[in-house]
This record gives sequence, structure tokens and C-alpha cells, in this order.
Amino acid sequence: MMKRQVKIGVDYHGVITANPDFFKEFNQKALDNGCKIYILSGGAGQDIKEYLHLHGIVYSVVWSMLDYFERKNMVLHLPDGSFQVKDSLWNDAKAKYCRENGIDFHIDDSALYGENFETPFCLYDARQEVCLTGKHNQLFLNFHLPPEEVLNQILAFLGEKVLS
Repeated sequence: MMKRQVKIGVDYHGVITANPDFFKEFNQKALDNGCKIYILSGGAGQDIKEYLHLHGIVYSVVWSMLDYFERKNMVLHLPDGSFQVKDSLWNDAKAKYCRENGIDFHIDDSALYGENFETPFCLYDARQEVCLTGKHNQLFLNFHLPPEEVLNQILAFLGEKVLS
């Protein structure tokens, strides 16, 4: 068992939606072994929860940037149905959430968001199903491997005991 509860953030659009079968198993393994899984996304939380339920993908927390900024009355809704949030706030939101909530590791497909992260950030390439961490490329994750193996690589990177 791990020394502490590891918190892993996983982006929804472009990560989970690009590889739902992998993340169904990955998330389950992580939760079964005492980790917490945070699904972070720009989209509406209810839509994300419905998709996750439909695909049998488990999680601990869903956090929606749109819902967060709506609660703060910081969303401008446009006549065409789209919306806007100030870029500087939007682009830093996931990094700030991870800092404030003690997320240990985050997987995302947007390099733009990664620029603001202090939390170890792994840039996911959906075409190749691989991920490379941060500015120093300290960890390469291959999502063609079994989910338990990828989880073990993340745990080892964080200095936690790997699963047997």
C-alpha cells in the first residue's frame, strides 16, 4: 500500500475522450489502490459526469472550469451559444486547482495549460498514446502498456511504493 493518498488529475477532453477504455481500467486500478482521481475539464460538469457514467469510468472528483467560473459570474455567454472567460484566468485554472488541492500528477493534452503548472504535468499525445512530463521530460509514459504498469510508473516517479 502507498505511504499516502496520491492524487492524480486527468483531463477529460482529448485525454479520457481519446482513450476511454484505457482510462476506465486505469482509474479503477488507481482507486482500488488508494489513489484519488480528479477529472479536470473546461466543459460543463454534468456533461462530463454523464459521459463517464455511460463509459463506466470511475473517479473521485469532477472539476469543471466552466462551472467554476460560472459560479463566480465570470463567464460571458455569446448569442451563438459559445462562451468566453478571460484567457489569463482560463489558462491558469487547472494549474491553480491542482496547486490548491494537492494534486500530485496531472495528465493533459494542452501544452498551453502546462506552462502554468507547478504540479508535475504530463503532456498527452492522443495520436501516439504517449505522455511526456514537464519542462525536463523526466518521465515518458506509454499508454499502449497495461494501465497498471502506467500507474506504477507514475507512483515510482512520485517516490511512492509501486503496486505488486
